Amino acid sequence: MGKKKKTDPRIELINHYKKYVSSKGKLPQFIMELAEYGQVDFIEFKKHFKSLEELEVALLLWYFKNANDLLVKDKQADEWDPKDRHIAFLYLLIESMSKDEAFLHEFIDHKKSSSTFTTKFMYVLNKQDFEAIRTDGKMTEVFDKISINPKKAALTNHALGVIIFYLRDKSEDKQDTDAFIEKTSDLLFRLTDTSTLQSIFDLGKFMATRKNEVFTWD
Repeated sequence: MGKKKKTDPRIELINHYKKYVSSKGKLPQFIMELAEYGQVDFIEFKKHFKSLEELEVALLLWYFKNANDLLVKDKQADEWDPKDRHIAFLYLLIESMSKDEAFLHEFIDHKKSSSTFTTKFMYVLNKQDFEAIRTDGKMTEVFDKISINPKKAALTNHALGVIIFYLRDKSEDKQDTDAFIEKTSDLLFRLTDTSTLQSIFDLGKFMATRKNEVFTWD
């Protein structure tokens, strides 16, 4: 028998975080709290995450990575048009989060009011090179100069909106989430295929002034 694949230590730390929230009903405020709970050496923790907030960003980003990996493995997805690929990604994203729905309710409820976390996560997410959120087409000169693809930003931020809707959805079998995904995706792609997209996003100055070194699961 082959050797069992060793668990990524970052995943183990994230699992400690989830268990902490589930057992205590609150989010840890400091690295030491989580390290002591998971019986992890503080120095060892810092080898993998520079801060508690970086772990929290990585935690949410992990669901996006899982959905992306599943879509990339589906060879048929290469033949789909961009809208169908995006919709499939959203369904895979929701599926990857469903097993942690109770935890995510607690996590998002606390984090949605944190401007620092929201800003950090949005920045990191928009910097990821997920194949599932690949966009084609020529960018205008102004966006090209600052390496911003506004359509990619639209698709990425749309995925976040779907997550929030999903967690609030109380309809039977999440039927409202299905309708939300279909209707908003259709509207989004019709909108982003027009020149009006250029006036929607004001991310340029913010993104252009930030460093490119961000957390990634690669």
